[in-house]
Amino acid sequence: MLLVFAIALAGCQEQVTELSRLPLAAHPIATPVEKTTDPEILDNIFVGEDRLSYNSFDVVKLAKRIRFDSQTKTDVSYAVLKKNGRILAKFDGDIYFGGGNATDFGLFSFLGGVEKQLLVSQTIPRSGRYWIVDLSSDEHVIFDSGDYGVGREDFYVIDIDKDGVYEISLPVTAFYMFENMDMSETPLPEIIFKYNEKLRKYLPANKEFQEYSLRNLDSDIKNLELEDSNHYLSKRLDIVLRYIYAGRKDDAWTFFEKQYRRPDRKEIKSKIEAILKKEEVYKYLYGSR
Repeated sequence: MLLVFAIALAGCQEQVTELSRLPLAAHPIATPVEKTTDPEILDNIFVGEDRLSYNSFDVVKLAKRIRFDSQTKTDVSYAVLKKNGRILAKFDGDIYFGGGNATDFGLFSFLGGVEKQLLVSQTIPRSGRYWIVDLSSDEHVIFDSGDYGVGREDFYVIDIDKDGVYEISLPVTAFYMFENMDMSETPLPEIIFKYNEKLRKYLPANKEFQEYSLRNLDSDIKNLELEDSNHYLSKRLDIVLRYIYAGRKDDAWTFFEKQYRRPDRKEIKSKIEAILKKEEVYKYLYGSR
């Protein structure tokens, strides 16, 4: 079963503290992400301080103490966005556990041009939530990974179509330890999010980028291990999910019927479908969201 890291308890006691009174930090000069064919991690844009100012907006990291139960208290962090001293938004996805969490923020030109957008992250081991906010004229959230239940500790971008606007690459984690799989072999299908200028939102776009989403698929199918392999299910599930998130559900199940030859095939398919029906990217792609 999925290890539960992110715990939000109603009615928990909180003590909120501003982490520092440092002067507002100027944003660092981020090294541009190289336009490669593989996603690049954004790990050099975070300010490393507890305050940031941009376009008359201020971002501040705060701390609070959470009571999980009668025995456990944990100090965790989150962020707020302010303008003229007034809080406009709070970034707290309840991503924390007994060991605390990490909250970071920085600026990056996701949409091209000279304007930068705010990236806020809140992470713990194997889990994370991310927000991108357009601060050009208002505080419009153009991406919230919590809307789709995607993301781990790291945040990736890639410009697949080379149009100067970055796509976002984050994994679906809904299949963590499916059928008691080891964490290391659990499929983490990559979801590509593309910016929709009209809606001012990043939306799932694997179907639009099928050549990218299904890269190396033919060779992966040819290299499937023998039936007695320890990774027999995980390798086949990975391919099924890549097909499904690329908008090719029929091909996914045709592949599964052909390549999964164990006697529990019907049961496994039913369990996969049960998870997918609750998974937000799947619901978006197939109209049940």
